[in-house]
Amino acid sequence: MKEFSGRTVRCLVALLVLSVAGCATYRAQPIHPEQSARALAARSLTNSRLRRFLAIEEHRSGPPRWNLEALTLVAIYERPDMPLAVAQLAEAKAGQITAAELPNPTLSFRPAYNTTRMVPSPWKVGPIVSFLIRAFGVRPALIARARAQTEAARESIASTAWRLRGKVGSALITLWSAQRSTRLANSALAVARRYQAAVAQRYRAGMVSATDLTAAVLAREKALLEAAASERRLRLARIGLATAVGLPGAALRGVSLDLRGIAHPRDPGRLGPLIRAALLKRPGVLAALAHYRAAEATLRLAVARQYPSIDIGPGYRYVQGDNKFMLAVSLPLPILNQNQGPIAQARAARRVAAMEFRSTQARVLAEIERAQTDWRASAAEARSARQVCESAGAVLARRRAQFAAGQISRLRLLGTEATYIATEQGALAASVHKRVALGELEAALHHPFLIATEQR
Repeated sequence: MKEFSGRTVRCLVALLVLSVAGCATYRAQPIHPEQSARALAARSLTNSRLRRFLAIEEHRSGPPRWNLEALTLVAIYERPDMPLAVAQLAEAKAGQITAAELPNPTLSFRPAYNTTRMVPSPWKVGPIVSFLIRAFGVRPALIARARAQTEAARESIASTAWRLRGKVGSALITLWSAQRSTRLANSALAVARRYQAAVAQRYRAGMVSATDLTAAVLAREKALLEAAASERRLRLARIGLATAVGLPGAALRGVSLDLRGIAHPRDPGRLGPLIRAALLKRPGVLAALAHYRAAEATLRLAVARQYPSIDIGPGYRYVQGDNKFMLAVSLPLPILNQNQGPIAQARAARRVAAMEFRSTQARVLAEIERAQTDWRASAAEARSARQVCESAGAVLARRRAQFAAGQISRLRLLGTEATYIATEQGALAASVHKRVALGELEAALHHPFLIATEQR
């Protein structure tokens, strides 16, 4: 009996050591709001890790050009959107490990002591090890579902990158528009001041009425107000760009931005191949397809689970002096249900996933058609506005020649200059519409257009 007890204890200790040897350890990672706040405030474009990341991603050495591509990479590095998507991918990959794992055996040990029989021994002891044999098809279905969920998480990373690019592109368009609008507003203010000064001089000479002077003063005040409003929009546009990139506003102070991709974007050209590619390979479409595959794998799993899994437990018992070996087999009896409820739910979920995939494709097509229509209309609007601006420029050139020849007065020339600036402002608005539509087309097709020719 002592020999048996010692051997049993040694076996149990060995089993426990083997089971604990591969265990993971827990390490606490608390979040400190103060440190996080300091890190957020200290972000800048001079961060050495950020610069190394940009150099690797752009495959270039030297200082980066702060264009849409580089600033999008900064947003990917600094904003929490991408780390969140990467963490969700890691979580999905961990699900693949869980799905592929085999179930651990179960060790049962129930000693008993019989007080009424002391010979040859009052003890009944012995371990039973149970092994779960899953129903056929359960493990492959679990693995297939986990892989589909991982693929959906991977496509979410690509969608996040394009979403960040869209935010940065929109912020750059706003900044480009605000810069040009501020220059035009300042030019209009300068013209209004010269016009008011000329009217005031004529008023003092008795050549115009007080009403004319008042109108000139009001026009100057209106131009001054518009210049101040433009300066306000410019400052907000800079803050908006910093927010889109994921940096504090001070981080962009003094930074030379490369806006050539916004000022001279690439013409989309033929969109047929890009539309077909977007309907088949856009990350959102692929993610919806992966969700459908996961739902299909869930249905396979539910169907496989209608067949019972088996527990097989070989065991040994020392029963009051006798050595006994046994084999325990247990399985649920599918009498009251055959897993029909989960099967019906999984089948309905697969139909939902199929409808969601079709809905995703339809939404992508609708986004493309809307963006394409807006692009064509805004391009036509920009052409018309540019033609009007060119006509106004020709008129201004003639007026300047006439003024140099003494044929017209300064007031008439200044009025023509004010009209020309107004047409430039209208052309700018049309140009902004065109670039916004191009950005929407870029987001719908997941294909870059806001890139200058020399950046290709």
